[in-house]
Amino acid sequence: MNKQTIFQSEEEIIIVAEHILQVGEYDESPLIKPFKKLLHSYKKILRQLKRAIKLSDKQQARLNELNETLEGENYELVLALGQAFESFVRALSTAVDAKHPLTAGHSDRVTEYSLFLGNSLGLSEDELEVVKYSALLHDIGKIGVPDAVLTKKGRFTEEERLIMNNHSMWTYKIIQNINLPKTLKSIPKVAACHHEKMDGTGYPYGLSDKKIPFISKILAVGDVFDALTSRRDYPKYDGKHDLSYDPMSMDRAFSILKKGTGDHFDPEITEIALKERGCFEDLWKKLYQENVNTQKTDDKFKIRSA
Repeated sequence: MNKQTIFQSEEEIIIVAEHILQVGEYDESPLIKPFKKLLHSYKKILRQLKRAIKLSDKQQARLNELNETLEGENYELVLALGQAFESFVRALSTAVDAKHPLTAGHSDRVTEYSLFLGNSLGLSEDELEVVKYSALLHDIGKIGVPDAVLTKKGRFTEEERLIMNNHSMWTYKIIQNINLPKTLKSIPKVAACHHEKMDGTGYPYGLSDKKIPFISKILAVGDVFDALTSRRDYPKYDGKHDLSYDPMSMDRAFSILKKGTGDHFDPEITEIALKERGCFEDLWKKLYQENVNTQKTDDKFKIRSA
């Protein structure tokens, strides 16, 4: 990828971020100030990187002696840009989760579960990058779902279910607007397909088996596992009966993953989840405690602001 394409990609990311801020849906969110500061830092780093590379191009002959130093500085800037991009994506993901406080942290947890599965399955570094960003952004399409539907308590009507299901297509459309690097080009479809099922009864495309991107199948397990083991506005469902709104026990959650193997989930992925159940549960405990600590901090903020 040439430098011009890289800059175009980063500038398009900034345009998408600024557009989201202009919509004004998050003006009252406590996340909006750090989100704007992060975007400002991101733009500043990009400007610095462009200046550094321009200087390197124009004065290469004169600066041959300092080549190692320049390369080191450029590497640090590229690294900083990559870190800023990840921070930006995580902040955007958090802003989407903040539309529905009960699911706050969902995208981060799905990311951690999916990366755990990806590592256990032996995915490459490039594939794990796709896992990470696809998981973080898998629900970004909920920006397009009306709050009355998104935060509804209880089961959806048929019409509301169709509206909610559209979030997958919105996810694709939003991410597709970003000119991603070649190694991340699959993210829009991977993120959009996390509700597809092996038997073809999922959405948005009704794909089945090998037609579903493999990483989407990983996200599907992480997404469902978090939904089962977290509190929701709607009752859990085991395929036959409505259950509690509260988090399921580990035994029941893993039982549902096992039961869905072949119809909903890819057997290769559920086999790993079941085989590594002990480590998976340890990860859940860690993320659960982090969520509890975050909620305590948020409650203290609300008390001070009252």
